[in-house]
Amino acid sequence: MSFNKNILNIVGKIERIIVIVLLFSLLTVVLYSTVVFIMLLYNGILDSFRETLTLEHNILLSLHTIFGGFMLVLIGIELLQTMKIYLKENVVHAEVVILVAIIGLSRHIIDLKLEREPLYFVGLGILVFGLSGSYYLIKKSSKRKIKE
Repeated sequence: MSFNKNILNIVGKIERIIVIVLLFSLLTVVLYSTVVFIMLLYNGILDSFRETLTLEHNILLSLHTIFGGFMLVLIGIELLQTMKIYLKENVVHAEVVILVAIIGLSRHIIDLKLEREPLYFVGLGILVFGLSGSYYLIKKSSKRKIKE
């Protein structure tokens, strides 16, 4: 019995070290993404001032890229939050994971080209609806638990 307990303690410590390494790796990626996003935003603003309004497509393309970059940084921040909660409580909250999935799907929809089959958009709609419904139900149940 003691042998099993020691092994579980060792595995738990190794798991915690791996999570900490992943947390700092993700933090590095988020910091890098933020710097790239700020540079992209700065260059997009400069380009919009340099170009005339006759090149609206380039401005819209630039804004599209900027919003995609913003969503990418937001996904990274949510993943960091998930890792922090896991380190504190040793539990992954489904609410945060679903929120990351909603943000990721939103980013995919922003980057989407419209040359797809209609069934593809139906599938995306079902995913958005399902994830949003799951998030709503989880939030509703957590509020009910707080009241009780």
